[in-house]
Amino acid sequence: MINTYNESSLHKTLKTFYSVQENALTEQKIGPYIADLLCPNGEIIEIQTKNVSKLKEKIDFFIKEGHKVKVVHPVTVKKTIETYGTDFRPVSKRKSPKKESVYTMLRELTGLTDCLLKKNFSLVILEIECLETRIKTKEPVQLINKSRRFKKDYIIKDKSLLTIGKASVFRTKKDYLSLLPPLPEVFSSRELSAALKKTKPAPSAWKSTSLILWLYSRAGIIERTTAPEGTKAGKTYYYRIK
Repeated sequence: MINTYNESSLHKTLKTFYSVQENALTEQKIGPYIADLLCPNGEIIEIQTKNVSKLKEKIDFFIKEGHKVKVVHPVTVKKTIETYGTDFRPVSKRKSPKKESVYTMLRELTGLTDCLLKKNFSLVILEIECLETRIKTKEPVQLINKSRRFKKDYIIKDKSLLTIGKASVFRTKKDYLSLLPPLPEVFSSRELSAALKKTKPAPSAWKSTSLILWLYSRAGIIERTTAPEGTKAGKTYYYRIK
């Protein structure tokens, strides 16, 4: 089938889930692109498990053609890792210590800053639990797309969905602002970081301060402003909600 090569089980399962939920057709050709799902009302749903920013041209085209576009991006809050040897016999099964959150997805949006607040664009972040299957290699290897910072002694064979949890929808400025903690009218990076650390215990929250400021500034959600009266700014930048 067109556009289904190298699909993970996770991607296939989510596509099937939404096709049933929305009574949507899968793998529909629209102009030069293939839409994951086309709903009866004309809305297009794209399931993107990674590299969300790569959808930029596709999203722009679909919106220009009059379609609403919904991007569904899963974040793994719980992951089980099954590892198999080079002979494909089971080696180990364990829980991954790494946990993602809705804040983890922010790095995926750096190429979509001018899409985030478009009228016909929406983003759904799904919290999921998944199973990752790995195959051991005889020596550390790099991936075909050269995405590894360091070579590792395994390749990821597949990812499959175990459960779906909370779904967070981002469509308006208010939705994105919900990720921010209570802040003064004018705030600095330091104040944002401290407030995130205090009030947002989710993984990656307070570590995302610089990314939030960069992303939200370019998306038009916040803007740089002058320091509060009586404050010496020095080299510190101050922001406010736009």
